[in-house]
Amino acid sequence: MRISSLLWVCAGAVSLTVSEAKGAEKPPNILIILTDDQGFGDVSAHGNEWIKTPNMDRIASEGARFERFFVEPVCAPTRAALLSGRYPTRTGVHGVTRNREVMRSDEVTIAELLRDQAGYATGCFGKWHNGAHWPNHPNAQGFDSFVGFCGGHWNDYFDPMLERNGEPFQARGFIADILADEAKSFMAESVADDQPFFCYVPFNTPHTPASVPDEEWRQWRDAAEPEDAFTRTMYALCENIDDNIGGLLETIDSLGIEEETIVIFLTDNGPNGERFNGGMLGRKGSEMEGGVRVPCFVRWPGEIAPGTVVESNAAHVDFLPTLCSIAGIENPEASTHPLDGRDLSPLLFGDENAKWENRYFYTWRNPKKWSIRSERYRATEKTLHDLIDDPGQKKNLAGEMPEKHEELVDAYRTWEADAVPSSPLPETVQIGYAQQPKVVVKAHEFEIYPGEGQGIAYCEHRGFANQWIEQWTDLSAAAECPLRVESPGKYRVTFRYACSPDAVGSRFRLRAGGEILEFAIEEPWVSAVFPASEQVSLRNGGYLSREEWKDVVVGEIELGKGEALLKLEALEKTGSAMPDFKAVIFEKL
Repeated sequence: MRISSLLWVCAGAVSLTVSEAKGAEKPPNILIILTDDQGFGDVSAHGNEWIKTPNMDRIASEGARFERFFVEPVCAPTRAALLSGRYPTRTGVHGVTRNREVMRSDEVTIAELLRDQAGYATGCFGKWHNGAHWPNHPNAQGFDSFVGFCGGHWNDYFDPMLERNGEPFQARGFIADILADEAKSFMAESVADDQPFFCYVPFNTPHTPASVPDEEWRQWRDAAEPEDAFTRTMYALCENIDDNIGGLLETIDSLGIEEETIVIFLTDNGPNGERFNGGMLGRKGSEMEGGVRVPCFVRWPGEIAPGTVVESNAAHVDFLPTLCSIAGIENPEASTHPLDGRDLSPLLFGDENAKWENRYFYTWRNPKKWSIRSERYRATEKTLHDLIDDPGQKKNLAGEMPEKHEELVDAYRTWEADAVPSSPLPETVQIGYAQQPKVVVKAHEFEIYPGEGQGIAYCEHRGFANQWIEQWTDLSAAAECPLRVESPGKYRVTFRYACSPDAVGSRFRLRAGGEILEFAIEEPWVSAVFPASEQVSLRNGGYLSREEWKDVVVGEIELGKGEALLKLEALEKTGSAMPDFKAVIFEKL
């Protein structure tokens, strides 16, 4: 929905007032902190009696707290919406793995706008989850500095192998601490260069694995409450994040830029477990209130009054137009696809007339799991709940209020027809860009046929990030991935695998469009499989990794420009199963 002309004028007036009040040529610095799987109830400011989050609470008390702030039920869609100002299905994001998490490269992100139109230094430190390959990589989407990882999760939080601007490096320490330290350095360097910064810190915790530093787990390990040990590990991870947020705030203070820096804290979906969540229905993955309503706090000393409570509904899509307004970027929509977000400046700066009673928010999880939220009600195909009188969604009013239910369902259907593709498809993996001459297409980017456990399988269920393909016993099974070749020519192909001695001699066929490359695995490669180090594991076997993989150049292939289907087939099986497959690597010659 579009903001009214009156509100645009109001927002512009507020932005002008702020700019004049600051008397500064340079726009404010921006720090966005996004956490992973931390729910509405996972902060002490929201009534959680067990957890201690003084730094998150500080952002809320020293600035504005949104009473009802909405995101998506899972992580990658929220990230795409936050960065683009558009509902994720418009950006191509409709899942979390196998390239359904990849944001289309023609989307213009808030980082691109701030960098190109307002002179910001831009850095992203953490979990990207919107594309690993150029031109979907964070460095291609507006971030000059990137440290972290591009997939949906990381298996090992201690001494992780991360990447810096596309190049892998061995990090030391606990992952959240590492990311926070990188962000601190970036902010300090930007200030030294006298350049405003946009620092985006998408932490990957408290997402599982439930791995917590020993010193932070010690106080929770034997605690009597809460009784559930997994919940205690999540709280320990949230408190680790809070400590790191404290470090980020200390850095801002030490640099003397507190009044020139906007700090935004929010989370990406509901909690990843059954725990305190403000009495709401739903958790991560749910289209109900508890799956999509999250904490959101914004601090800007001297501009946002301490203790501000924003009661109007707001959402992830709103930050792009809001930050553009504050940074002095006029009419960002002239440079982007049509936006879904609204400028929240009037709400943040205390304009009592800035209310949007008739605004709707839309949640699409899949064709059968969706909902629509008005200022008061949330509706699905068969339910209607009054979130003011019934915040726990215990009484279905669809039968008592059929006209209201029909009104909301009709509004959702109208939006769906415009915003959700009838057959959402994964983004293609693109190769042949000069900025990324070597492309590693990982196993979790492939679909397996005929299906999971039918003569072929992922090492864990559903093929999430860091998994591989194994138990390939059926020669008619295959793995496929859509491919697009940007630059035609000859490519060197490397195969990454593990192989037991009895599977040596197994033969594969790799198809790419009309080209074929056949090869055999001629050397065994056995390495240990091990689970993540977790205090509490909810997964059968835990998050699996392997000590090492074997890379072997299997040949060269001539590829033409354009779309192609990348297909890996089994030709000959010498053992009980084909070798395990981790990745295929293309390098332009």
